[in-house]
Amino acid sequence: MFEEIAEDTRSSASLLTGMAARRLAQFAEASTAEDPGSFWDELLDACRELIEAKREMASIVNLVGRVLAATERTVLSGLSPDVARGAVFMQCHRAWELAEASLECLGKEGAALLPEGGTVATLSASESVRAVLTQCAGGGKEVRVFVSESRPAREGVEFATSLPAWNIPVTVVTDAALPSLVEGCDLVLVGADSVSEESFVNKTGTYALALAAREADVPFHVAALLDKFIPVALRGDPGRLMDEHEILDDRPGGVAVENRYFESVPTSLVTSIVTEDGVLEPSRVGEKLTAHPIAPALLELLFPRRKAPATSPDVP
Repeated sequence: MFEEIAEDTRSSASLLTGMAARRLAQFAEASTAEDPGSFWDELLDACRELIEAKREMASIVNLVGRVLAATERTVLSGLSPDVARGAVFMQCHRAWELAEASLECLGKEGAALLPEGGTVATLSASESVRAVLTQCAGGGKEVRVFVSESRPAREGVEFATSLPAWNIPVTVVTDAALPSLVEGCDLVLVGADSVSEESFVNKTGTYALALAAREADVPFHVAALLDKFIPVALRGDPGRLMDEHEILDDRPGGVAVENRYFESVPTSLVTSIVTEDGVLEPSRVGEKLTAHPIAPALLELLFPRRKAPATSPDVP
């Protein structure tokens, strides 16, 4: 059901979360379960598959949590499977319906940080960063952008080549070159796949960019919707290894390959986090996290309890 999402290494987390919400809604509409318990079991299987597809993306994990919390209430109340299906559809519809409005609000908040005629450094593809840049362009504020190509999938190139449609001048550079260009920029603006208490996760290369910004005394901002906020204990492993053939097709003996897409970056290097609810100091992330309780069903999916081994009969 979620193979396309699992195999997509180029799209942003926001786009993939919207796709996941639509797939879950389609699952609910197509379900033929005749009782709420059966539908709940089917939903758990679907949500487990979705999390396994993109465990590292907090917005997808949080979507699953909201869907499970809303549906479990209907199931425990003994309501019909149609009501449970409706709960799934409502949460999924809310996710994609609010996404556009939330990005617009985030864009306005971020645009206020960019000076007229300013230069921005970024990397990879981020719908939140795009929202800020296009908000500037729509408001008549001229900005110039440096984007690194973001190997191995090179989604940064795709992101960069989309910006001229908004009359945003952009320069694509190699990943290794971007940190050395930060000194000539007014600020660095990156997206995030997750934001936690003391760190955030983004495409590899972000850590070096953050260090370069600190060295050059250039503000470093993270643009992320609040559905990217997740406790560090629940987020996926940012160091998960991807297909080595994206880096080296024919690996000779004695050569190891580690293809890491993501890395964790300390929020101590971050000037502020731009969200749809305003610009936050990194120290306020914990406050935002405690405002949203975690669904027990989500915890069960993330940390399944091991079944106790069957006891063997005593052998005389």
